[in-house]
This record gives sequence, structure tokens and C-alpha cells, in this order.
Amino acid sequence: MSADGTRKAETTAETAVEITGAWERPGDYRPPLSITRPEILRDGSDSAFRELIWGLLVVAKRLQKYPEIFGRRIGVSSAQYTVLIATAHIQGGEGIGIRALADYMHLPAPHITTTVGRLVEAGLLAKRQNPADGRGVLVSMTKEGDAALRKLAPFQQQVNDVLFAGLSRREFEIFGQMIDTFLVNSEEALIKAAALERAGVRSTRPPPNVAVE
Repeated sequence: MSADGTRKAETTAETAVEITGAWERPGDYRPPLSITRPEILRDGSDSAFRELIWGLLVVAKRLQKYPEIFGRRIGVSSAQYTVLIATAHIQGGEGIGIRALADYMHLPAPHITTTVGRLVEAGLLAKRQNPADGRGVLVSMTKEGDAALRKLAPFQQQVNDVLFAGLSRREFEIFGQMIDTFLVNSEEALIKAAALERAGVRSTRPPPNVAVE
């Protein structure tokens, strides 16, 4: 190619870079920080935070599959399994109210009411009037529900033993404390995001180091 032709090609490439706002060397690009808490950042970078978030998203997606698997073993849906096993663990001696069950599971009460109704129809849960107020109901396990969970237990134990392999007792305790914190923080973060959206909060200019087309 002639010197003139080479120069035209270089000019065209430079123009393309200028038009698209792209970097000639991708290594020059630095994404904006997605968190600013100093205790999270490392040398001014949020890369460790991003890796943690991606890991949490992967784990969350996998965890959602377990209720479906466990429920299938005893012939119920994912939602029905989660309500059944939650009831088994928190019903106490008198049973558990719909609102208390919903709060425990962080789910809407109408959703719990519908699912409980289906489990009652299947004979796995029992429902009776709450003698304390005469209006609400108390939900408890039936012998059939207990038998279903006992049938599932050997399978479930093997799966969960693998899921929590490698954690010491202390690490498990710390992990539980962290989850408690994230249960609160994740709800407050959603509330914050909704408030910002309602207020119409948005960036008035591109963040640093972001290409503009």
C-alpha cells in the first residue's frame, strides 16, 4: 500500500475511535466504582466486591433449585415444600399463624395462605382456628406431612452435607450472622433504590472513564 494509502487508513481508524469513543487500548479503561465504602475497597478498587456479588448471584440461582428438587421427591411443588418444611421447624406446640409464617419466610401472607390451602388439601398440613383471637388460623404438621419429610430426610441430608462441606462450626456461625445482616441490608437497599427511582435521581453526566457514543 502507498504511503498515502497507509495515511488514509490510519486517519480512518483514528476517526472511528473518536466517533465511537472507544479506547485504542482496552487496558486503559477503568469502570466506575459500584460501591464506595472504604472497608470494601482494596487500593481504590471494587473488584473484590464485584467478584463477591457475582458469586452470590450464582449461589442464589443454584439455591433456588433445591426446593424444587426436594419437593419433587415428595410430590409437591417448590413453594409447597418450602412452606411445609418451614412449618415443621417453627410450628411449636400449638401451630403457627399465617402472618408469623409469612414473616419467617419473608413472603407475602396471601402467597402463604394459598400454598397452605393446597397443602391442607393434600393432607400434609392441618389448619384450625386460633383460640387466642378467634379470627386467625394456626397451621401445623399432619402425620402424613411428617412422614413425607422423614421419607425425604436421607436424600436431603446427603445433599446438604455436600453443600456445607468444609465449614467449621465457627465459620458456620459467622456465615449465619452475615446472612442475618444481608437479610436486613438487602431489603433496605431495595427500599433505597425504589426511593431514588421515585425521586428521579439519575446521573447528569457520564461517570469518569465511561465511553460516550
